[in-house]
Amino acid sequence: MLTLAQEITQAIIERGELSKQDIQHLWGLDDDRYAELQAELGSVRVLAPGSRGRGGFQAKYAKRPKPADETAPVPEFEHHWQNQGIERLVDLLSHADLEGLLGELIYTVRRARHKLTGEDRRGNKRELASALVIQHGIDLLRPPKVRKLIGRKCRLKPPVRWYPGKAAALAFTQAAGFPDEFAGIPTPESPPDFEYLEGRFELKALQDFQIDVQAQMREILDKQKGRAIVTLPTGAGKTRVAVDTIRDWLTEWWRDQEEAGRVVLWLAHTEELCEQAFVCFKQVWQASSDVCPLALFRFWGRYTQDLVDHRDNLAMMHRRPAVLISTPHRMVNLLDGRTPNAHIVLQDILSSTALIVVDEAHRAAAPSYRRILDGFHKAGSEAGVIGLTATPFRQEYDPNDPIAGTRELKQLFHHIIEPISTLGDEPRLELQRRAFLAQPQWDEVKTNTLLRPPPLEDFNHLTEEDIEKIDYALKIRADNTSRRLLLLDYLFSVCAAPEAKVLYFGPTVLDAECMAFLLRQRGIHSAFVSGQTRDVTRRQIVEEFKSGDVKVLCNCEVLTTGFDAPKVTHVVMARPTVSQVLYEQMVGRGLRGPKFGGTEHCLIIDCEDNYRADRPVLGYRRFREIWGKKPRTRAR
Repeated sequence: MLTLAQEITQAIIERGELSKQDIQHLWGLDDDRYAELQAELGSVRVLAPGSRGRGGFQAKYAKRPKPADETAPVPEFEHHWQNQGIERLVDLLSHADLEGLLGELIYTVRRARHKLTGEDRRGNKRELASALVIQHGIDLLRPPKVRKLIGRKCRLKPPVRWYPGKAAALAFTQAAGFPDEFAGIPTPESPPDFEYLEGRFELKALQDFQIDVQAQMREILDKQKGRAIVTLPTGAGKTRVAVDTIRDWLTEWWRDQEEAGRVVLWLAHTEELCEQAFVCFKQVWQASSDVCPLALFRFWGRYTQDLVDHRDNLAMMHRRPAVLISTPHRMVNLLDGRTPNAHIVLQDILSSTALIVVDEAHRAAAPSYRRILDGFHKAGSEAGVIGLTATPFRQEYDPNDPIAGTRELKQLFHHIIEPISTLGDEPRLELQRRAFLAQPQWDEVKTNTLLRPPPLEDFNHLTEEDIEKIDYALKIRADNTSRRLLLLDYLFSVCAAPEAKVLYFGPTVLDAECMAFLLRQRGIHSAFVSGQTRDVTRRQIVEEFKSGDVKVLCNCEVLTTGFDAPKVTHVVMARPTVSQVLYEQMVGRGLRGPKFGGTEHCLIIDCEDNYRADRPVLGYRRFREIWGKKPRTRAR
């Protein structure tokens, strides 16, 4: 058995660094116990104090001489501009410069190299430059520290603000001797705040199970204050079904109530999901004839912020059907008076809204959504409420009351809508049989990694905050070199198949970055995206993944929702979680079937860590009784 100090030392060596907060969180240490431990670890030769502002400790590694540039394999890149950029970095920057820009990734890659080859050496300049291009991609010059250093080396004054693709960025890129691609992709011109739709666009007809859901949803919409949660598995077209149903409902009402307003408030927790809903409304209206006109508003982020300037457009809500697509954050600010001139539109929205749609409705019991629903209730609103989700459950972790969270959803939505009459009691299995969903297959990689949750007062009554603490502890422990290299070997064998298209969910951003680099070093075209990747850059990387230019797309959580690449053949679940919802969201990225442009089978690769033997079960059979549905069979 290791002592506490030995266990923490081992963890620091594996990860490179643990902050004071990480150490206290993972091992449940108060300030006094941490101070004792700090004194003990201060004498450990392989450790040094952590970085300023983070505290804790970081691993020391032996100072080695700079290796010759030809001593190691260099990652392969499919684009000429990437290779040119690497050569320019090698010419311009010193070894120390490149190490300084890469930060934590240096240690992570070095540990991996040591484990793989037994050789503890620093990376050569070409390796380091390759890692930097993998880390930042086409946005290499966007980080201020990168362009300042390059500007100094080239005796150029870099732009203070970086506007990708614009004249100043392009001029600096060219003057510094980099290919034009490194100027970045220009941010597209902002779409308008609202659009008025009447046109024509071709969409595929709904399938029978979607029509089944549509009919049930319409019954709810026709009831005053009707409420229901609509569920279909990921990839089965919930948004399209909902928008088609809203179109018919609004059109029928418009024919009877011409020149009167009716508002649908659509809530989605990310701007990406908001934009996807906006595009779906636009396509459905453009594909339809003999439909009501529609004012479609972007009401999130930078859109429609100046309510005075948009007063006339927003006044359309009184005269014709309108859809207001918003984040809950924006609506809460409006209700709480934190939005300038909120009074101009708030009363109109409260009085005109006939339907509230909650996308990813398993989140609907969160305080922000409750604040919105309570605000409409207090205003005397007659609005109905529809939720959309593939996972109609939440807080499934309390062993004494595992359906407590699902009961909250039942109290909010009252009814569940699913295509039982067309798909039977096991909709997921029937959709797989009919090739709308891929058949999931499972494999496991045994990691021998000890994933231990943090100390908590009561594991029998876990709050959502407790679940977040557990997940955080698991992913920090999962970010270790030995585990990563086992997965690397597995992925290398998987990628031998020409048709393989792999989505990798890493436990941390650093892990996903490192995995992309290691795969490239083995000749496998891979890419990395994170929450810091610009939207336009991420879209380009995803397109390269779809087209096959990128074989493995590495990320940490950012692709769990709002991501659609139908031909995924493998999903690697390297990110440990006790969240049933998060697990299903990650797995669902690979389950689009042939009839929806996907694959017949998708291999889900789980990590068998020394923490939990049971894999989460897809679907929600454990929770259907609370919705009044009794499962007849069990399947994964």
